[in-house]
Amino acid sequence: MIVGTQGRWPGRRLGVAAVALLVLGGVLSCVGGLGGYFFMPTRVMPSDHMRPSHPAGGSMVFNLLVTGVDRGDVVLFDAAAWGERHLSVERVVAVGGDRIAYAPGDRTLTLNGKPLDEPYVLNGDPVAGSPGAFSVKVPEGRLFVLGDNRGNSADSRYRFDVAEGGTVPVSAVKGALIDKDDPVVVGLRSALLPGGGLLLLGAVSGIAALRLRRRAVASAAPTADTVPAPGV
Repeated sequence: MIVGTQGRWPGRRLGVAAVALLVLGGVLSCVGGLGGYFFMPTRVMPSDHMRPSHPAGGSMVFNLLVTGVDRGDVVLFDAAAWGERHLSVERVVAVGGDRIAYAPGDRTLTLNGKPLDEPYVLNGDPVAGSPGAFSVKVPEGRLFVLGDNRGNSADSRYRFDVAEGGTVPVSAVKGALIDKDDPVVVGLRSALLPGGGLLLLGAVSGIAALRLRRRAVASAAPTADTVPAPGV
């Protein structure tokens, strides 16, 4: 057995440090990569139907681990509920049990009989582009969704013939918008870089430890001059 001055393999401490660095780096990389990018991906807004809040070409971060949806949330959902094969982004204006309505001449939509305040809509016009009067009692487990640019948004108001009151099921929601500067997002994503650095340092340390051990083994191997002759 090849041991050091304290009865340990040469490079043992370096090898232990390498393992610790690799484990820590792997954890940080997984947390940062999966948490910060896989479960909280950044998507580019493809159209201007969510202006002015989210213009075309702007980046949006969605939390795919969303556990609940409420009025005012901007959601990413599967448009299969509308007979389309893509993901769509809209704002939730009414949830199960709500009645959302509009009558020509009204300056706002009404939610449960009261004017709905929507400061986020383009030009302060929440009824722009409305195709006609409607009054929808949102079924439980479904959502009535609209774009912020009401004059240019093919939202629930135009889906009455393909879905229940133009709504989408809560189960179709894939994620909810979160602030890209949210401390959770920033913290998770910032873990990826140091995680990768620790993985690299751990790999270098592991290689160095292995080389030290190989050198020790090579230096301790018997040579022809030290091997005793037969019969001696």
